[in-house]
Amino acid sequence: MSKALALLACLVFVAACSDDSSTADTVATTAVSTDTTGASVPDTTVAATTEPEPTTTLALVDVTGRCEVGEWVSTSLDAPSQAAIGDITPTGGGDGMNISFGDDNRFQIDFGPMSPATATFMTGDQEGTLSTSFKGVGAGEWTVADDGLAIATFENFNTVTAIVTLTLGVTVPPIFEETLQQLNDNRMLDGEVAGGFTVTSCSDDQLTMASPFPGGDITITAARTP
Repeated sequence: MSKALALLACLVFVAACSDDSSTADTVATTAVSTDTTGASVPDTTVAATTEPEPTTTLALVDVTGRCEVGEWVSTSLDAPSQAAIGDITPTGGGDGMNISFGDDNRFQIDFGPMSPATATFMTGDQEGTLSTSFKGVGAGEWTVADDGLAIATFENFNTVTAIVTLTLGVTVPPIFEETLQQLNDNRMLDGEVAGGFTVTSCSDDQLTMASPFPGGDITITAARTP
């Protein structure tokens, strides 16, 4: 088996075996039995249960006058490599995300207009492409941490889906296509949270921020919109 086929087989196996995050809600059921008189007697009914939506909260401070306040659009996104791929070279994409930092501590990213962020890698003498993208809208809050850095988080990690795909001669099923909540439940390590962001630099016309992701941080660069 060639190195390329071996890598494809490995990644397809990892993707298939990790897709165990879907769980069904408990459904109310009623069993019926018969007593000695022949009458039907309903057993105790188990009430249906619904999982609460995951939420996060931050200790808010006044952000009036902060550089981050305003509307931004991403110009690039650098994503980390994934298991069994090795070193990657970013080739573009990641532009188009609409990012908002409100002076009322509200924060939002609309991933709808985003173009996938791509990177190339080599396996043997064959070049492959890794693509990372998101879909959905994430909304939440932002504030300023004790170290002076702006931090933000989505309130509900189920509203955004991350998609990582691999092309090596052919496009294989996604390495993963999961909500941020599923990533946090199944793939994130050391207490890191996908859907949390730290602004690493901000100027009049450019902002960069980092966010934990399987394999390492993603880095988003954005330009201020008029």
